[in-house]
Amino acid sequence: MLSLLLAAALTSPADASAFYFVDTGTKGLSRVGAFVAGADDLTAQHYNPAALINIDGPQVFVDVSAFHQSVSFTRKDYDPDTGELIKTWDEVTNSAAPMIIPALGFGHDFGLDDAYFAIGVWTPVAPSLSFPAKGAQHYSLTESLTWQIWGGPSAAYRFFDMITVGGGIAWTLVRAEESLSMMVCQDPDPFSGTVEPCTPEYAEDAPPPEENDVNSSVKAWDKASLTGNIGILIEPTDWLRIGASAIPPLNVKATGTLDMSLEEDHWLLGKSGYDILASGDATDEQVTVLLTMPWVLRYGVAVNPTPDVQVELAGGFQGWSATKEIRVTDINLVLPDNPDNALVEGDQSITDDVVLPAGYKDAWSVRLAADADVTDFLSVRGGVFYETSAVPTSALNVALVDGNKFGFGLGGSGIIADRLAIDVGFVQSFLGTQEVTDSDVHRLDSPVDFNLALEGAPLTIINGEVVGNGTYKSSTTMGSIGLTYMFGRQGDKGGDTAVD
Repeated sequence: MLSLLLAAALTSPADASAFYFVDTGTKGLSRVGAFVAGADDLTAQHYNPAALINIDGPQVFVDVSAFHQSVSFTRKDYDPDTGELIKTWDEVTNSAAPMIIPALGFGHDFGLDDAYFAIGVWTPVAPSLSFPAKGAQHYSLTESLTWQIWGGPSAAYRFFDMITVGGGIAWTLVRAEESLSMMVCQDPDPFSGTVEPCTPEYAEDAPPPEENDVNSSVKAWDKASLTGNIGILIEPTDWLRIGASAIPPLNVKATGTLDMSLEEDHWLLGKSGYDILASGDATDEQVTVLLTMPWVLRYGVAVNPTPDVQVELAGGFQGWSATKEIRVTDINLVLPDNPDNALVEGDQSITDDVVLPAGYKDAWSVRLAADADVTDFLSVRGGVFYETSAVPTSALNVALVDGNKFGFGLGGSGIIADRLAIDVGFVQSFLGTQEVTDSDVHRLDSPVDFNLALEGAPLTIINGEVVGNGTYKSSTTMGSIGLTYMFGRQGDKGGDTAVD
């Protein structure tokens, strides 16, 4: 029944389009991801492992970012037959604090001119979300927390004077926590043998939410998936670098728990006189979510018009159309029966798989950034980007706000005593305003038909009223700081500028 929620927990944003928002590392973020050919710090493990060859000597890297997604939603209900606007709800906004996101790494060339080795941990950026418990959005989301950790070794090797290849293996951990409400109502004709949706909220005779609402929460983990990436860097001249990298699809298998809790005044707990359930709480200790994350391709061309300036034009592709479905399996949610009720005998169990079509589309981006030395110990950088959305407007909801977006990044670096590099960065993106009138986001309804319940039939989950129409506004803000300690002063092995 409520297992549909677990799939929603893993569809919260996590790095660029769809689940992916932005990349990682202060310098790469300041360059808005145009850090594929010109990457010259340990976050090359993420952007393009072949670019590790641009680093000279042993380094230790620590990075901390704070990320916040501003989301506002004004829900609008339309008559399903005429399309006429019936009700406009009060605006709701995300009140969650910024997400704190760390990264760290260590690298060494071990005295080899044509190789570099690194190991690190990094976390693609995701926001936390919090909305009013009974706001207009509470049937699609109230709370969400999602994070992902990647970690492992990478290496780069220069086979020819101008060609370097690189690769890495990464262990990933994904955790998602999410809560929302659904509705368990009395069927309008409880002995007809068929069920009809619960009364729409905008109807004049709609009961108060506390009589029908079920508060639901899910916690899901994928604790051990292996993935990796490969990359290439071509340097035909001293002033030109061409880079590309690829991350293969990732099959996520997350296990978790699913909890439900009825409101104190819910009719199943005695308000209607039925006292059907012995308890308003139920837990499924072991559900599983299966989905496929897409190919991610990055490519860039970096040009040094002078020794102190680098400009990179980069792009990316994410094959979200490969994410055909989200499947929830291993379901066994038990609703405890009240032995004293005369209408229903025995616990109610839900065991069928749930398959949700994803309906996503491929996304692409273009990014332009520049990096320049101001002095021997100070450099500045910045960039702009545009990216298309992987989520059709009909699938938008406050748990997954995505759209065609543009933004900019700014940052700089300073070096202290030839050993310690301090990087700072700021990134702002804008998703704009999206007006949705064709939403396919429904409240989850479970109308109880007593005739079916007497026959021992399981409860049926159906789509209730549409709750995703309305006005969405969103932007993201990120600040980041990184420290790199160099055990030996970097030389001329590579990199975008002399300082970096």
